[in-house]
Amino acid sequence: MVRNGFCDPDVEPERFEIQPRNAHFDSVVIDGHSGNISLDAIKWLMRHDIPLFILDYNGTLLSSTLPREPVNGPLKIAQVEAYKDPAKRFYMAKKLVEAKAQRTLDVMKWLTARYGAIPVTVQSNLSGELERLSQCADLPRLRSIEGRIADTYWRYLRRVLPAKLGFTSRMHETHQMNASDPFNALLNYGYAILETQCRKALNSVGLEPTVGFLHEARQTKYPLVYDLQEPYRWLVDTTVISCLESCRFGKKDFYRMDNYVLRLTPEAARRLIDALRIKFNSPVQYKGKFYSWDTLIRLKAQELANYVVGKRTNIDFGEPKPVLHRTDSEAIRNRILSMTTADANKLGIRKNTLWHIQQHAKTAKSFRIYSKTRTKLSQSTT
Repeated sequence: MVRNGFCDPDVEPERFEIQPRNAHFDSVVIDGHSGNISLDAIKWLMRHDIPLFILDYNGTLLSSTLPREPVNGPLKIAQVEAYKDPAKRFYMAKKLVEAKAQRTLDVMKWLTARYGAIPVTVQSNLSGELERLSQCADLPRLRSIEGRIADTYWRYLRRVLPAKLGFTSRMHETHQMNASDPFNALLNYGYAILETQCRKALNSVGLEPTVGFLHEARQTKYPLVYDLQEPYRWLVDTTVISCLESCRFGKKDFYRMDNYVLRLTPEAARRLIDALRIKFNSPVQYKGKFYSWDTLIRLKAQELANYVVGKRTNIDFGEPKPVLHRTDSEAIRNRILSMTTADANKLGIRKNTLWHIQQHAKTAKSFRIYSKTRTKLSQSTT
């Protein structure tokens, strides 16, 4: 039995009842200041292989209770040996950075459909770092290149995101852990959800989360979890950007704590989690089959485990590549605004449909178009 806390005096707390062997979810995330959970509930979750995650007040992952992992001593021994092998460790670390760099470029190209071409200076900086990445041969330089690519990416986002969001940077720890602007606050929550997916994936295959390859091992840290997050941060980035472009979040969705940290309201956090759930469940084709992205993360964790124990000779975190497209590109937006009723009739678009999409196209907000209409509009712009 689950019941929401009393967050708003005008809102009746929701109540959920889940029957044994009928749990239609794969994890539980708690975001709240107070409350209690029984030992019976925790045992029930663990028996059903459902992990429990608790978020801190600033949206970061505070604690996790995971189902019992597979007993696989040889895998953990091989993982430590791989960590101690400079060549093997660097190979895996470089594959992670290469995948993250490619996804960074994909997101920036995705943004150009609405905000115009990437500035020449940004393209030059990024091209230079990608060239250095291809020639990099040691871990310290690899981390340095990753940092500079990230800095270029965040600087570019600062240029295209609306100034009212107050976003200036994410490279400093205070922005990452204690957000002072809406964009960073949403990213913190989003990355926490991504971290839960990665922790769950690594636990399911028996990898040790405290022994990573790109990130250094530190007390109270889980470097392998952070490693696995890197190629999939774009899932959170594109979700948050899309939500902000469509104005799904406003001033009323945030409030400041006594230490000036910006926090999402419970309802806003729920909307973000719902949007992320849709993104993580979106299909992707890999090796002739279709998977959801959260399932794919688990597959990649298994591939990593297989590489560590020698069952694979290579690993590629860059595959599969996401298909990022926009329904509100400047080309489609301009086509909609210039379209006449006669033009729409020729394409098989009804008059009322044309009126609705033209109303959306007149605003600065992001908007969606049904697939059939989008296909007709795309064909007419080629």
